[in-house]
Amino acid sequence: MKGILTIKNSNELMEEGFEYQTRKLFKSGNALLVKGDVKTNFNLIRQLIIDEIPEPKEGSPRGIVLLSNDKLATEFHEFIQDSFKKLDLTADLVIERGHRVQQRNDLYFGTELIIGTPKRLCELYFQNGFNIGELKLFMILDINEVFSKGLKGFVNRLSESLPKCKKLVFESSGKEERVNIYCKEFLSPFKRISE
Repeated sequence: MKGILTIKNSNELMEEGFEYQTRKLFKSGNALLVKGDVKTNFNLIRQLIIDEIPEPKEGSPRGIVLLSNDKLATEFHEFIQDSFKKLDLTADLVIERGHRVQQRNDLYFGTELIIGTPKRLCELYFQNGFNIGELKLFMILDINEVFSKGLKGFVNRLSESLPKCKKLVFESSGKEERVNIYCKEFLSPFKRISE
């Protein structure tokens, strides 16, 4: 079956489909613009995160995943929980409907991965709720939807503060000029891959 990834161990990929090519490009250090559906690629996204954050480490978050809305962020957070528990990794959810003080406290006590919406994540970052000095991974899932909701300014503010880290952007719909402009400015140089 084309497109299905079979893993003997995390370094040995058995089939050369979309997932294999995406992981290979990302592991080589490339910033990526991926054209595909976010929900159907939850498994691939989880594996890319685990490739970059394989074990727990005290201190600052090492990954940020931005999603367009609370519902999608919650779904992705629930999706990765079992895998993260097995690896003793933590992921905190930072969304608009959540309690801001509790979310800031959760981040203060440490996490490997922050999953959230751009507005809330930006609010907490600029309130010194967490430090991104050790960040290894920055992902924006469904950038078209994020931009169409008027959240581009929050994404830009976070992007401007990023240390050198691996970056991945998922684009779900057709080519948009503002996505290209963002990618040229913050991902450059980057590679494109389509599902």
